[in-house]
Amino acid sequence: MVVEIDIDNIIQHTDGYNRDTSDPIVQPYDYLSSIPSNNQNVRNRFLVAFNSLYYHIEQERLLDLIGEIISIFHNSSLLIDDIEDSSLYRRGLPAAHTKYGIPLTINCGNLMYFIALQKAQIDLPKLFQSVTTSNINMDKLKFETSLVLIDEMLNLHHGQGLDIYWRDNFKLIDNLNQLPSIEDYLQMIKDKTGGIFRLSIRLLKLFSPSSIKADLIPIANLLGIIYQIRDDYLNLTDPKYSHMKGLSGEDLIEGKLSLPILHCLINNKNSPVQKLLTTTNSAEERKLKVEEINDCIQYMQLESKSLEYTRNLIKIYEVKVKQLISESVDVSSSLSSSLLFQIIDGLCAI
Repeated sequence: MVVEIDIDNIIQHTDGYNRDTSDPIVQPYDYLSSIPSNNQNVRNRFLVAFNSLYYHIEQERLLDLIGEIISIFHNSSLLIDDIEDSSLYRRGLPAAHTKYGIPLTINCGNLMYFIALQKAQIDLPKLFQSVTTSNINMDKLKFETSLVLIDEMLNLHHGQGLDIYWRDNFKLIDNLNQLPSIEDYLQMIKDKTGGIFRLSIRLLKLFSPSSIKADLIPIANLLGIIYQIRDDYLNLTDPKYSHMKGLSGEDLIEGKLSLPILHCLINNKNSPVQKLLTTTNSAEERKLKVEEINDCIQYMQLESKSLEYTRNLIKIYEVKVKQLISESVDVSSSLSSSLLFQIIDGLCAI
């Protein structure tokens, strides 16, 4: 039986990328984005807080689309990140690649990066044009929004690449003096984690009716650093975090050089942490060493004081970022009750 094929319909010209939202290749993304976040949607709350304090964009549709772009960018990175870290759980449920397979999840994560870029370059300027009375150079605006997304995708991948490189090459280090410094680590997480905060500020600035003279990028960078250091601390200490990840001491099991782990290695020769990382070859092997993992965490708590160091650094940077914010606004008397300060207070209360 000969099946007629409508080849004329197949080869018709179409503009851009536009696929059915039920497309099965985006199932990994749909699955992950449907799982409630365990950080109370802090990124969108920061977006709203920055807009309230600095940018004053009144069109909710515009803010919603900026938030959607940031959410796609973030969730796509999580799909890839869980594969790179061999994580089995995300937000307390099985990671997407354990359900849909690694090849499809990698492809989905990369596809969604480009969908975020498309929304930033095409949909966002088009919506802005429809809600503003100002004359707009659309070509210039499209270029600038694309540049913002590309910049932060490059920063994310560079930071994530360094994180992976340090983890995977730790055993090749001849001596601990060759470890990355704390400053190296902070630079890395500024690239990797700070990108979402910079993305919020840079997109808001492009579509804001207000002229902001203050440079807010250092604030975004420091918030990214605080966020990641907090995550490093909770990863090793918070039972709720362990429940969401499905195991205790995930960063140790992974072999990741997080801030407290790096601090311990730099300042303590022949520590249990060094022994664990140098005498094991994989996360699967370390996962079985529950007692050794607990000994390492206790050592960082009581002996090397690496967890105390991490917690203190969060408090120092909390003061610093609030100072930068206070210097960036004309009137700072009511800042303590602002949404931005409230979010920072909650983030740093550990």
